[in-house]
Amino acid sequence: MKKGKVFFHPIDGSGALTISWSSGPKGDAIEARKGSGVGFFSPNGDLLCVIFDEVEEHRDHQVLEFANDCIEIHVDKGKVEFNITQRKAIPQVRKSRGNVPTRRRKVAKPQRKN
Repeated sequence: MKKGKVFFHPIDGSGALTISWSSGPKGDAIEARKGSGVGFFSPNGDLLCVIFDEVEEHRDHQVLEFANDCIEIHVDKGKVEFNITQRKAIPQVRKSRGNVPTRRRKVAKPQRKN
């Protein structure tokens, strides 16, 4: 993954914090499962950009969790450090039909010619 660019311009001690790994178009925002912010992903699921909603300038620690990515930030006196953890996608398991019997179709036997 490319080195991320951090954009953080707090007003009155706090503000939105953006980390971007792509300069191209971002597409639709996806809300984080945990945390306050959004992420932008490529069509194949690569992380392009994240935006943390409200980050304190002096000292803050936040985490955004998405389906396959987790982004953690630490802010101390305006200096931002971040870590990315990528989780492997868990394959979807087909639901079992339980003990439902399957029906067998009767197939007509071919007739023999004499």
